[in-house]
Amino acid sequence: MFVLTLLAAIAAAQAQDAGAPLHVGSAKRLVWDNCLLDKAEGIRFEMHRPQRTGERNLVGEHPWESWQIGGMSSLLQENGKFRLWYGVSHGIRHGEEYAIAYAESHDGIQWTKPELGLVEYAGSKENNLVVGYSAVIGQVFVDPRAEAGERYRMLAAIYPTKDADPPRYLTLLSSPDGLNWSKPERNVVREGDFALDTQSQAFWDRDRLSYVLFTRMGPWRQVGRSESSDPFSFSPPVNVLRPDDPVKADYYQAGVTKYEEAANAYFGLVPIFFHPGDERGNPADGNPPLTFNYAGNPVAAVAPDTLDIHLFTSNDSLAWRRHGDHAPFLGLGLDDEFDSRSLYPGVGYAVVGGEIWLYYSAYDCTHLESLDGKDPFSKYLGTITRATLRLDGFVSATAGHSGAEIVTRPLVFSGDKLELNVDCSAGGHVNVELQGADGHPLSEFGLAQCDRIYHNHLKKTVTWKGRAGLSHLAGTPVRLRLVMRDCRLYAFQFAAKSP
Repeated sequence: MFVLTLLAAIAAAQAQDAGAPLHVGSAKRLVWDNCLLDKAEGIRFEMHRPQRTGERNLVGEHPWESWQIGGMSSLLQENGKFRLWYGVSHGIRHGEEYAIAYAESHDGIQWTKPELGLVEYAGSKENNLVVGYSAVIGQVFVDPRAEAGERYRMLAAIYPTKDADPPRYLTLLSSPDGLNWSKPERNVVREGDFALDTQSQAFWDRDRLSYVLFTRMGPWRQVGRSESSDPFSFSPPVNVLRPDDPVKADYYQAGVTKYEEAANAYFGLVPIFFHPGDERGNPADGNPPLTFNYAGNPVAAVAPDTLDIHLFTSNDSLAWRRHGDHAPFLGLGLDDEFDSRSLYPGVGYAVVGGEIWLYYSAYDCTHLESLDGKDPFSKYLGTITRATLRLDGFVSATAGHSGAEIVTRPLVFSGDKLELNVDCSAGGHVNVELQGADGHPLSEFGLAQCDRIYHNHLKKTVTWKGRAGLSHLAGTPVRLRLVMRDCRLYAFQFAAKSP
């Protein structure tokens, strides 16, 4: 559990020029956005773990998936359909037999791998491959600035199988439908220290009005970021996520997704690789290393040689906060289960009812053990699985039984009513007061006039003696004062009237 002290909350707010009103419009705001706060007494900021379903939604079943499935994947939810692009491999020569496949679903649970007839494999096009040359999936996104024939973009890492010009690089492919992709042309990242054997991300950011790219960089393993007005030309990445002690555990990839349900909200599902050793790879605790084979040669790994997924959040994609006090967001399954050794996040998410659905790859082998030359369709093959989380439910501002209080910075909104995503326990409640920028209660919107909120709500309209309309206050700086007991606040929104 991550606890944010009052001092830290105030410092974060001051760093964002707390004296100036913040224009929030009618967009939802999540409570991890600490620049909203001017006061937080008795509040702890609590990470919430998703519920593992235990489903094996996608598994290897075809020859082109016979060595590995997943590791990297990208999800879009469009017109009632779930669409997933994922990595596959059919050999053990690291990086030389990677390809990109496609699956789809109408419920997000049962998936089909359609025969697309696009890529030849072993003399046949009866497969679900969309990229057949050696490529590692980065991210598929819809580019609102692109022409119709190029509206789908895919960031991909290219690994030529033989000496080639250019050598391996990050490229951006285009497609009219997400299935028929253009050929790679050039590196979209100018010179810089970055790695391509893990998943990179790129997307159009509607809040920053630019393209943002995340990739792994050195030394060791950390996360770099670049931003550009041109998706085909990024400057060298600059470090934004650096491990506390990279000798013991490092950040295998970024796993960054923009959370489109709210403004200025980004989450990073970072797989942290645990291998505590010295600069020569010798175990730090003196225990003997784990030994495996790779392409017929012995290799050694520092125990535990495992990865699980940790939560980072940001309100600008530049400054990041780690949650959970080093506890995982998605942890390993029980020993001998399919997710017992290594987890790798996909990018993207789906909203289904009041839940967020997250997809990730899981393995019952350690990092280096996955390279062991096992038979095709061995137990090390991998699974793409699903976890669920409450809508907006990554982090809450949690009040205990003794009570707590939050006061925001002055906010300028454009909506008509105030809605809360809040979970009150059976004995919990929250009251809301609207204040002027000076901190004094507004007439008819004081704490005593608020109709106390009980129970558990994804979108609860706040009323004051039955009155909800706030349009007459739109454009005027106001503060929110929330007095809470035994409840969790996830998000708030000055919402517009329903049409």
